[in-house]
Amino acid sequence: MRLTESETEQFRKLGYVVRPGMIDTARASAVAAEIDRYVEVEPRFDGRNISLYDQLCGLVVDPETLEITQDVMGEASFSFHHCHAARHDPGLPGVPWHHDYEQIPQTNRSHVQLHVLHYLDGLNGTVGDLLLLPRSHRSVMRRDALAFLGVEDIPGTVVLNDLPPGSVVFAHSALVHARRAQPGGGDRKRYFIDIAFMQHGVQWPSYGREGWRDTLAAMDRKHHQADRPRLFDADAFFDIAEGVSRIQGAQGSLAMRLPEVVGADRPVSGRIPIVQ
Repeated sequence: MRLTESETEQFRKLGYVVRPGMIDTARASAVAAEIDRYVEVEPRFDGRNISLYDQLCGLVVDPETLEITQDVMGEASFSFHHCHAARHDPGLPGVPWHHDYEQIPQTNRSHVQLHVLHYLDGLNGTVGDLLLLPRSHRSVMRRDALAFLGVEDIPGTVVLNDLPPGSVVFAHSALVHARRAQPGGGDRKRYFIDIAFMQHGVQWPSYGREGWRDTLAAMDRKHHQADRPRLFDADAFFDIAEGVSRIQGAQGSLAMRLPEVVGADRPVSGRIPIVQ
């Protein structure tokens, strides 16, 4: 089911949309079993080898997910960036306020990065709450700019702690959020998967410094989408190691790092080499 007009407007204004119970019980159980397998028996999943995990790959190319992602992106196409998956057992500490927008350095929000957050067993107030700060996706800041606040409520905080199993949260990656730890209770577990997609139009930092091109190539071989041929396009990204090295130790205005325009007889607007 595509985004409704009201959901589209909510995402634009607030930075997120919640789809309760979007993943059916049988499928959620199959994904959870795959996560249990590598948590308990095969601790091999590190995001870069996602092509080895059929259930996780199925979430990446899920038709409804891709349709909703397209609604978020508008007319622009987009590429897959990464998939994280974990089982958060009782006692796991929280994560302070932060955002996940990939940009070196943080300078603008010209293009959309989307995180698709899956809660296979839902949220019930005992397995860790998701905290969101609506409208914060419009601000430009360091990832950890609000980390000093820990997981305390900020005025306007939305607390998601009552979601049925299989719920999915579509959040702008620049939306500031946190995970508030809870002591556990009952037999519910906090299965968590996040999948990130990047809007085309700029190059984004790669997922990690090594192996990211191989990851995308493997996904394209196994899960190529004829109607979205650039879903696993390595050209949508630059090597994050190179991007970091370009600004490492830089002082003063980044305008001083713009490339020189040779032979120009009048001012020509330049572009900072790395903008995303």
